[in-house]
Amino acid sequence: MAAAQGDAGNQVSDGHVRVRDFMRHDGIALDSPDDRLGLDDTLMKGAFLHRELRQGLVLHVSDAIEERAFTATSMLPEELSCIFFLEGSVDLSIGDRQFAFQADRGVARGVAIMNTCPENFARASRGRQHLRHLVVSASPEWLHRDALEAIADTPGGTRLLRNHLAEHRWTLTPRMVELVRQIFIPSPLIPELRDLYLEGRAVELVAETMAAMLQADRRDAGGALMTRQDAVCLRRAKDFIASRGAEPLSVETIAREAGISASGLQRLFRATENHSVFDYVRRVRLERAHAALERGDVTVQEASAIAGYTSAANFATAFRRHFGIVPTAVRGRGQG
Repeated sequence: MAAAQGDAGNQVSDGHVRVRDFMRHDGIALDSPDDRLGLDDTLMKGAFLHRELRQGLVLHVSDAIEERAFTATSMLPEELSCIFFLEGSVDLSIGDRQFAFQADRGVARGVAIMNTCPENFARASRGRQHLRHLVVSASPEWLHRDALEAIADTPGGTRLLRNHLAEHRWTLTPRMVELVRQIFIPSPLIPELRDLYLEGRAVELVAETMAAMLQADRRDAGGALMTRQDAVCLRRAKDFIASRGAEPLSVETIAREAGISASGLQRLFRATENHSVFDYVRRVRLERAHAALERGDVTVQEASAIAGYTSAANFATAFRRHFGIVPTAVRGRGQG
C-alpha cells in the first residue's frame, strides 16, 4: 500500500529517500508545502524494505525519520492490505475514503483494508516524525491460489473480500506481535534464506489478519454475523466522532447521526471495540492530544483542550492512566 521507496525489491542504498526517488517511478506524483524542495532533498532517512516475496505478495517495512511534510499519489491495485503501525502517524485516502493511521501507545493494533478495484491513492506525511510501520499486501489471485483459499471461499470470507474499502481494526494477538517483531528484527541468516524467512512470516500475518476479520464479522451480542447496515452505522459514528474535535457529544447525538438507536450504538461499540461509546471518544481524543504533544505543536494546557478536558490536572491524570506517562514527558519528543 505504501508508495514505492527506492528500487522495487531493494533497500534504499544509503538510507535516504530523496525527491528524485519518488519522481523516477511511473505513476507516482509528489507534492509538498515546501516550494523550495529540490530533487536531491531528503524526504526520509532510515531503513526501508519494499519487496515482492512471491507473485501477489508484497512486504513493505519502514523504520525511518520523515524529514518533511509531503503527499505522494499513485494508483492502488486490487489487494488486501494488512497494516501494522508501531510508531508515527500517516493520513491516507483511497478513492473517496479517508483513513488515519496512528500507533497506539502500549497497545499493538492491526488494520486491514480490502480494495476490490483499482483506486486513486494518496499518502500524506504530517512532517518530521519517527515512522515505524509494516504493510503486507496480498492480491486476490494470491489469496485464492494459496492456502487461504478455504477461508476466502467461506460466506464471511467472500463478503469481506468483495466489500470495497472495508476497514477492520483489531488488537493483535501475542503471536502477531511476535511476527511483526521478527520482521523488524530478523534472525541473522545467510542472504539466500532471508526472503524465505520473511515470506513465512508475511504469509502467517495475512492468515492471522483474515482470521481477525472473520472474527470481527461475527461479533454481535447474539453471535450472529454483523449486518452490513450495522457496519455502515458504526463507520458513520466513528467518522462523526472524528470530525467533532473536542466538542461535547452525547450518545444520542452520535446515534442520530449514525442512523441507529442509542442502545444499538452502545451494543456495536461493545462488540467491536470492547469499549462504551464514551470510552471510545475519550481514547480517540487522548490519542489526538498525544500526537499533538509529541510533535511539539501545543502546550499541555492546549492538549487538554484537544482531549476535551477543561482541567489540565484531570487531563494529566487521564493521560497517565491511558499511556503510562505524564504529558510533559511527551511534549516535543517526536522532533528529535
